[in-house]
Amino acid sequence: MHDLRERLSLRLRIFLFFAFAGLGAAVLLGGGLWLAAERIGEGAGPPLVLFGGAAGFAIVGLITWVWLMFDSNVAMPIQSLVRDIQTHTHAEPNREIATEQGRYLGLLAPAAREMAVALAKARSEVGAEVARATRLAEEQRGRLETVLRDLHEGVLICNLNHEILLYNRHALALLHVSGEIGLGRSLFSVLNRQPFFHALERLTSRLAEGRHADHDDGLTAQVVCATTDGRHVLQGRFSLLVEVDAQTLTGYVVTLEDVTGELAALARRDRMVREAIEGLRHPIANLRAAVEMLTAEPDLAAKDRQAFEGVLTAECEALSQHLSDLSDDYHDIVTGHWPMSDVYSSNLLNCVVRRIRDKGGVDCVMTGVPVWLHCDSYTIVELLEHLIGRIAEESGATAFDLEASGGDNRVYVDLSWQGAPVRAGVLGAWLDATLVESLGGLSGHEVLEHHQSEAWCEPHGDGGARLRLPLPKAIRAHGAQPQAAEKLPARPEFYDFDLLKRIGAAAHGDRALDELTYVVFDTETTGLEPSAGDEIISIAGVRIVNGRILTGESFSQLVNPGRSIPKGSIRFHGIVPEMVKDKPPIREVLPRFHDYVGDAVLVAHNAAFDMTFLERKQEACGVRFDNPVLDTVLLSAFLHDHTNQHTLDAVAERFGIEIPAEDRHTALGDSIATAAVFLRMVELLRAQKIRTLAEAMQASERMVEIRRQQARY
Repeated sequence: MHDLRERLSLRLRIFLFFAFAGLGAAVLLGGGLWLAAERIGEGAGPPLVLFGGAAGFAIVGLITWVWLMFDSNVAMPIQSLVRDIQTHTHAEPNREIATEQGRYLGLLAPAAREMAVALAKARSEVGAEVARATRLAEEQRGRLETVLRDLHEGVLICNLNHEILLYNRHALALLHVSGEIGLGRSLFSVLNRQPFFHALERLTSRLAEGRHADHDDGLTAQVVCATTDGRHVLQGRFSLLVEVDAQTLTGYVVTLEDVTGELAALARRDRMVREAIEGLRHPIANLRAAVEMLTAEPDLAAKDRQAFEGVLTAECEALSQHLSDLSDDYHDIVTGHWPMSDVYSSNLLNCVVRRIRDKGGVDCVMTGVPVWLHCDSYTIVELLEHLIGRIAEESGATAFDLEASGGDNRVYVDLSWQGAPVRAGVLGAWLDATLVESLGGLSGHEVLEHHQSEAWCEPHGDGGARLRLPLPKAIRAHGAQPQAAEKLPARPEFYDFDLLKRIGAAAHGDRALDELTYVVFDTETTGLEPSAGDEIISIAGVRIVNGRILTGESFSQLVNPGRSIPKGSIRFHGIVPEMVKDKPPIREVLPRFHDYVGDAVLVAHNAAFDMTFLERKQEACGVRFDNPVLDTVLLSAFLHDHTNQHTLDAVAERFGIEIPAEDRHTALGDSIATAAVFLRMVELLRAQKIRTLAEAMQASERMVEIRRQQARY
């Protein structure tokens, strides 16, 4: 009975009260007239019916008039006041309580306004305290973001439902994805699942049996996996997240790096060794047989001897060519995977100059205009320092010039001094020597091999000499803007630790509204009639995860409609034919948007319009949008049934949400505005005891039925 009273609106309950009052008055009047007729006797019936009926109609009319006045001046203002108070309390604290309609409510409306002002003041004071209390947390958050952003490993943290709750910027580049990765999305949308299931099973067993305490790796295991498309192989560490005291498993951390190139190099190296063995076996056997024959038969006929000598010559040439090919492959393998980067020559050569000056006895000066080059700066600095020291000892030179200059295909690092050039044999011996501080005891020749280079010495200038070292040019043009396709989001919302609490996969309908993942979307079209051939020309969406709008994980794409765009539509959304002529068609865009949506709940303002366009294209595009859908127009009609203003602009204004003029009537701008409106609505729905998706959809369906009934009259 209590639930029934809560479901009935105030105006309906007041109407029922007056209806019962009118019905009771009619019953009492009829009963009184019947008793009067019994006492008076025959002949009293017609007058009593006439005057009693007139009195009855007058009483019913009076009650109806009183009800209309009460509904207009009391019930409706009270309901409007209730909606304003709920909006002020749960969605927009700066919204003023309107008191104009409540002039017959006495002090109720002014008291509500005073209460709202007091609540706003209290919230302001509490907000100031919270801001001070959370400032340290914000600083820690900034440090965390900085650390995550600058890590050179891809970092992913997932809960036990394998939903991503943290990723860093390097993970985006490492996984070569854009819309597929995101908070709350399954890890297995980007990586194959078997290695992670295996690692989780091993470590969970290790934790349950207590073996992790004495295990060398603790709660960590190595994992090798691949992206879902199989194009990239990743290697890293899989570590469990366990609460310190309770020993409760909450999730896991994965750190990854791309080893695709390394594995390819290993495979190529194995193939090179195999080819070397197999390729040398046959010509060496032929050489051995020919030599044995010539040795065993010293009196062999001239013709036969010439044939065997021809075999020796041919096999020697084949061996020489084979060794040359192996040498080229070896150089490609070594140089292709040695860690190098683009370096500014002034920084590189200044390191050499400082080292030489710190040792004393020799003066070194950098000259020329700096250029960009590509090298392993550490080993090149070691090599140049080594060569300057040897030249100084050999020639007695005490002054050197260092210069880097660009050539056709290389950058030449020149070391110049006054004196005789170094002989090739001496330079070769210096390059054979181990560089004392270099990694792994590399020699000068090995450093040059990694850079596909060689060094030589030649006369230079008047009585001087120059040692020339060619190095690769810089890979990219420094100072130029990177291509748009390679740019990562400026600041993706890349973590939400509250997602750790999401374990288990309850049905959408039974889950609380603030626990669900949403994609709020909007489309721009050539017109309003999809059945008449109108097409989508822009589609955009933004994700809501854990009550946060993730603008860094948005989807926005112009679409080539394959038809003209009417001028009337252009005035509305500003998209002209030149903007879409080189864009992909809907058959390419819609599957990408479908992948972006995943299993999220779809939200749109006037969703029926946008869903009609999607559903008409889904069969041709090979996708199906069977996600639950919420319409903010219907939710607005449910929450603010005292008004018929439910456009996006009107609803946003009610909630105090400002939509920038330049973003209005753009698919992404309207999506973000609708997302902000929807989050405010969730708070108000909770106040109306609408807490789950199923309850929200039932409320929306009631609004559809009410509108259908209203359309009949």
